[in-house]
Amino acid sequence: MAAKASVHRLFVVGGTGFVGQAVCHSALARGWEVVSLSRHGAPERSTIAPGSSAPKGVQWVRGDALKPETYQQHLSGCTAVVHSVGVLMENNYKKLVSIGSSGATSSQETATYERANRDTALSVARAAREISGIDAFAYLSASDVLPFLDSRYISTKREAENELIEHCNQMRPIILRPGFIFSPSRPITIPIAAGVKAFNAVFHQTPLGCVLKHTPFAKAASPALRREVLANAIINAIEDPKVSGILNIADIERLGSSR
Repeated sequence: MAAKASVHRLFVVGGTGFVGQAVCHSALARGWEVVSLSRHGAPERSTIAPGSSAPKGVQWVRGDALKPETYQQHLSGCTAVVHSVGVLMENNYKKLVSIGSSGATSSQETATYERANRDTALSVARAAREISGIDAFAYLSASDVLPFLDSRYISTKREAENELIEHCNQMRPIILRPGFIFSPSRPITIPIAAGVKAFNAVFHQTPLGCVLKHTPFAKAASPALRREVLANAIINAIEDPKVSGILNIADIERLGSSR
């Protein structure tokens, strides 16, 4: 008798975050087992959208992505990993408001592009490569669509991408490059997404677009992605062994529109 296929078990780095929670929901809806790693373990109330609830059935693990000893045991038995954390702006304001009377914060509290966007991903990937049975590593990267943003935001993500691709013979890299991500669960993103859509219309359908093509704003002419579409694309990509490498916005839309 043929051996029964093993159950998908997903390890989500940042499962309490904006995208991470959607990934957890999508995986659970497929009947997958899900483990989430974050600094706080279970989601804090402030991270859950009004009227919604945290994903039910997730094993919440409290740990540090830069310290494999805090989570390596939980990688055992997993079949795929999703890295969904990162920072858009350095020195997260949430950390700054908690600085003590000394006016200084430790380096452990400083969210840099190198630490958050690159080092956390590579630390987990290196640990995952040591675990038998982990087939795929999905990395939430980004398209270069934001003019005037520090170039290190993209360069650190590309550095992480490069190492993941270098080790493709050990673990299938799935690198997603979305643009702006929105969801009704985060109302502030809806008018921004509408603005992105309007800018795209101006850029592609009016004479002004010919002028904008020669400015730094040209890179912003990319469609916004609904969070749930992105999460669905991640799960579909993991399920399909033929999917590997870099997925741009059009690829994500295509993958996320099925099932």
